Amino acid sequence: MRPERFVTCCFLYAGAILLAQYVFIHPLRADVATLAQLVVGASILSFGLLRLYSPELEANSPSEYGTFAYSMALLCVLLSGLSFVQLVA
Repeated sequence: MRPERFVTCCFLYAGAILLAQYVFIHPLRADVATLAQLVVGASILSFGLLRLYSPELEANSPSEYGTFAYSMALLCVLLSGLSFVQLVA
Protein backbone atom coordinates (compact mmCIF):
# COMPACT_ATOMS: atom_id res chain seq x y z
CA MET A 1 0.00 0.00 0.00
CA ARG A 2 1.25 3.45 -0.83
CA PRO A 3 1.90 5.77 2.12
CA GLU A 4 -0.57 8.35 0.77
CA ARG A 5 -3.38 5.79 0.71
CA PHE A 6 -2.44 4.50 4.17
CA VAL A 7 -2.57 8.00 5.67
CA THR A 8 -5.90 8.64 3.96
CA CYS A 9 -7.29 5.41 5.43
CA CYS A 10 -6.02 6.48 8.85
CA PHE A 11 -7.83 9.83 8.51
CA LEU A 12 -11.05 8.04 7.57
CA TYR A 13 -10.70 5.55 10.42
CA ALA A 14 -9.88 8.19 13.05
CA GLY A 15 -12.80 10.37 12.00
CA ALA A 16 -15.19 7.42 12.00
CA ILE A 17 -14.01 6.31 15.46
CA LEU A 18 -14.47 9.81 16.91
CA LEU A 19 -17.96 10.08 15.44
CA ALA A 20 -18.84 6.57 16.66
CA GLN A 21 -17.65 7.51 20.16
CA TYR A 22 -19.95 10.51 20.09
CA VAL A 23 -22.93 8.47 18.90
CA PHE A 24 -22.55 5.36 21.06
CA ILE A 25 -20.69 6.49 24.18
CA HIS A 26 -21.95 10.07 24.66
CA PRO A 27 -25.33 10.07 22.93
CA LEU A 28 -26.95 13.46 22.53
CA ARG A 29 -24.90 15.28 25.15
CA ALA A 30 -24.37 18.94 24.44
CA ASP A 31 -21.47 19.94 26.64
CA VAL A 32 -18.35 21.55 25.23
CA ALA A 33 -16.13 18.45 25.19
CA THR A 34 -18.55 16.21 23.32
CA LEU A 35 -19.44 18.92 20.81
CA ALA A 36 -15.72 19.51 20.23
CA GLN A 37 -15.29 15.76 19.67
CA LEU A 38 -18.15 15.84 17.16
CA VAL A 39 -16.63 18.76 15.25
CA VAL A 40 -13.12 17.27 15.25
CA GLY A 41 -14.39 13.85 14.17
CA ALA A 42 -16.46 15.34 11.36
CA SER A 43 -13.57 17.50 10.15
CA ILE A 44 -11.06 14.62 10.21
CA LEU A 45 -13.53 12.39 8.36
CA SER A 46 -14.29 15.07 5.77
CA PHE A 47 -10.58 15.70 5.24
CA GLY A 48 -10.07 11.96 4.72
CA LEU A 49 -12.91 11.90 2.19
CA LEU A 50 -11.42 14.91 0.43
CA ARG A 51 -8.06 13.13 0.23
CA LEU A 52 -9.76 9.98 -1.02
CA TYR A 53 -11.82 11.52 -3.80
CA SER A 54 -9.56 14.43 -4.82
CA PRO A 55 -5.92 13.44 -4.39
CA GLU A 56 -4.79 16.03 -6.93
CA LEU A 57 -5.99 18.84 -4.64
CA GLU A 58 -3.23 18.03 -2.21
CA ALA A 59 -0.37 19.56 -4.19
CA ASN A 60 2.02 19.77 -1.24
CA SER A 61 1.97 16.09 -0.35
CA PRO A 62 5.33 15.05 1.00
CA SER A 63 7.38 12.66 -1.08
CA GLU A 64 8.15 10.54 1.99
CA TYR A 65 5.62 10.26 4.78
CA GLY A 66 7.86 8.55 7.36
CA THR A 67 6.98 9.74 10.84
CA PHE A 68 3.65 11.21 9.74
CA ALA A 69 2.40 7.79 8.67
CA TYR A 70 3.65 6.23 11.91
CA SER A 71 2.01 8.94 14.00
CA MET A 72 -1.30 8.48 12.17
CA ALA A 73 -1.09 4.72 12.78
CA LEU A 74 -0.36 5.37 16.47
CA LEU A 75 -3.34 7.76 16.66
CA CYS A 76 -5.61 5.07 15.21
CA VAL A 77 -4.33 2.45 17.65
CA LEU A 78 -4.80 4.80 20.61
CA LEU A 79 -8.31 5.78 19.50
CA SER A 80 -9.22 2.11 19.09
CA GLY A 81 -7.92 1.29 22.56
CA LEU A 82 -9.70 4.21 24.19
CA SER A 83 -12.95 3.35 22.43
CA PHE A 84 -12.71 -0.27 23.53
CA VAL A 85 -12.04 0.74 27.15
CA GLN A 86 -14.99 3.15 27.12
CA LEU A 87 -17.32 0.54 25.65
CA VAL A 88 -16.29 -2.12 28.17
CA ALA A 89 -16.38 0.16 31.21
